[in-house]
Order: sequence, then structure tokens, then C-alpha cells
Amino acid sequence: MELELRELIAPFYKMNKRSKKYCIYHQPINNNLIVFSPYDDCNVDSVCDSIKNSMYLHLIEVLNTYDNVLVSWSQVSGTTSDYTIYYNIPIDELKSKSYKEIWNYINGLGVKYVGGYKYTEVRDSIEYKLAEGTYDDFSTVYVVEE
Repeated sequence: MELELRELIAPFYKMNKRSKKYCIYHQPINNNLIVFSPYDDCNVDSVCDSIKNSMYLHLIEVLNTYDNVLVSWSQVSGTTSDYTIYYNIPIDELKSKSYKEIWNYINGLGVKYVGGYKYTEVRDSIEYKLAEGTYDDFSTVYVVEE
């Protein structure tokens, strides 16, 4: 099963074909992974469709540009979706793992979380908040260091 997203250069392929809720998708060209965690009545389609355009474009730019990125993308029913982008992750080791095994790996990274933000990036075990600028395009998404 393929996941094709607007502006994405190459599709992602579902790795855990039996799971309908907690889905894992791999893109072999950049060796990136998306782990979906929808809550309540949400599904992968609602997670992908419920995001601010500037944050969506930032995410797609990262997935098209960087290698070995893991994205945790989630949504609670009735809200816009959230994501955290993890850089420099050993995707080859994780792509065939279960949802629980991937989360055990992420939880073992010792990340210093800032918490409570919809869009974040993790680099070198530090989480940074992503914020929007004035205009709704990729160039106005920036990292806020707190």
C-alpha cells in the first residue's frame, strides 16, 4: 500500500500491512519513515488532511531533502494533526520493526522535550518548537530555541 502526499517526490510504502491504525510507512529513496498515531476515530487520511499548509509544506520539504528522518505524525479527533521530526535515525534498523519497538527506540534516545507544541523537530537529542511566520509558505517556518 502506497502513501502519496502532495508535493512529495517519492511515495512511502506501508511496512506493517496488517495494522489499520498505527501505520508505519517507509520511503526507500531518502530512507525515511513515517509512524502514524491517530487517536479516537482518526485514521491516516484524516491525519494527513488535518494540518496547517505551512507546516505540511515544511514537513514535505524535510522528507524530500533529508535522509534517515523519522516522523511521528498524530491527531486527536476534532483537532489539527501534530508531528515531531527526528533527524539522523537508523531507519534501516527500524523500518521492519513493530510500532511498539520503534517507540521503545525513540523513548530510549534521552530526548530533552519542550512539550506541549504541535510541531517539533529533534536534533542531537534536543526538541525544538517549530513556529509559523506571517505568510503561509515553507520559508516562514522556523525553529524557536527556548
